[in-house]
Amino acid sequence: MPQYKEGLNRHQQLLFPPSLDEYVDADNPVRAIDSYVDSVDLGAMGLLTCSNVSDGQPAYHPALLLKIYLYGYLNSIRSSRKLAREIKRNVEMMWLCEGLTPGYKTIANFRKDHSEILKKLFQEFVVLCRSIDLIDGAFVAIDGAFLRANASKNQLISEQTTQKDMASVEQRITEYLSALEYSDAYETKEATPIVRITHLEKLKKRKTRLSTDLQTLKEQDATQYCKSDPDAKLMRKPAHHLMAYNTQIAVDGKYKFIVATDVATKGTDLDQLYTTATMAKEATGNETMKAGADTGYYNPKEIKRCLDAKIEVYVPLPNKQQSQEERGKFPRDAFTFNEEKDCYICPENQPLKRMASTQQKNGITNLIYIGNNPICKACPSRSQCLPDATGAKRLYRWEHEAIITEHRKKMQTSKAKNIMKQRAALAEHPFGTIKQNLGWSHFLMRGKIKVAGENALIMLTYNFRRLLNLIGTTLFQKLTKALKTGNLESIKQEIAEYLAVLYSFWALLRYKSDFEPRKFEIYSGTRINRLINA
Repeated sequence: MPQYKEGLNRHQQLLFPPSLDEYVDADNPVRAIDSYVDSVDLGAMGLLTCSNVSDGQPAYHPALLLKIYLYGYLNSIRSSRKLAREIKRNVEMMWLCEGLTPGYKTIANFRKDHSEILKKLFQEFVVLCRSIDLIDGAFVAIDGAFLRANASKNQLISEQTTQKDMASVEQRITEYLSALEYSDAYETKEATPIVRITHLEKLKKRKTRLSTDLQTLKEQDATQYCKSDPDAKLMRKPAHHLMAYNTQIAVDGKYKFIVATDVATKGTDLDQLYTTATMAKEATGNETMKAGADTGYYNPKEIKRCLDAKIEVYVPLPNKQQSQEERGKFPRDAFTFNEEKDCYICPENQPLKRMASTQQKNGITNLIYIGNNPICKACPSRSQCLPDATGAKRLYRWEHEAIITEHRKKMQTSKAKNIMKQRAALAEHPFGTIKQNLGWSHFLMRGKIKVAGENALIMLTYNFRRLLNLIGTTLFQKLTKALKTGNLESIKQEIAEYLAVLYSFWALLRYKSDFEPRKFEIYSGTRINRLINA
């Protein structure tokens, strides 16, 4: 008969039972969570608000609930009910909670009620990484993503759709009333059309609901309104539409830490460049910071605001002239600007002179340049320049167009092209990690304020995982001890030396064909130590 290994007798009592600490390895990330939260001054953030009254059961410490959430988000467990179950069956959670078992409602309320605290915690972690020279702010990559809200499109009220439905219902009511009149006129005849009054009542109730929806939109001064989450908006992607928030991040170029984040309710990035860039500059403390973003952020007004704040930005210009060229029309670039004479020169070498009046559009002032009416009508290239009904060519020039001219020249340089490649590698990495490795699928909170808190928590989790991957659990615990004592200089030097060895080892892995460079990214610091010491 074959021999197999036998386990312990579950009912046998041990003379010296193992402690719970023995089940948790020395390099287990849960130890890093515990030491980090213990090093944070939650009282200074206004989180320790429980009064020392003797009535009733004592409350759970906010540090405990923060540890639970950090562990949960690091391990793709975000539901408060699932977290409550893990506390009772997961050895790591038992160790982390020290045997305490808060209920799911207590866990959920912490995340719901402390949005501002979660944002402060994210900012404090950025300050920590900056204090040990892991963030320099020399270059940050800005990007946004539509992250799904906890809302249904079925609960969305759209002004355009509601008005269309209202017209359809009114038309059907008219048809039913006409059919009823016809029935009354021919009620004595054998052939009487069947018209049910219940159908008419349903249509009237439907009309009442639509009227209420239109009134709601009027009160909110909005074109769309979601009943389940009023702050969520319908945002459009090439493949589909979804109820979402526009999450903005700024990623530092040194070690890919997220230094700034926020959520917006607009489905466009056109007005997010300055806000995100200034948040990143404040977080990094670098007065000469450069920022890069994709074409969706191109907005002349936002670029000027960044330059006024002494932030150099790199944003590609969208190609708005392609449609003109495809139709055989002159693009805007075919008209050259003469700075000395303050006029445009058309392809037929005729001037477009500046008018005394200006145009106000989208908060900016445009100068107007117009051609000579008789010359434009007799121009041999008129069909390539103007519609038949237009008398003379007219161009609009922003009053600060010189800024955009310089920006266009800058974006054509090889330096700018290399920066755009670097931006793509930096900005896309966090969103991919959050969705694939951290198991993010959608926001659980509702309302912009609460969603912003949950967003800060998930970005804090990403930075936490990033730091663990860089320096390992053991060095991380040393860092938290130094943070408590206020002596960061010694640990800063040790981290710098460790990272120097780390990247030397990475270069060796890339050199050897037996290793894939991408695999190095997922090694923890402890694993790298083992490989180095082997």
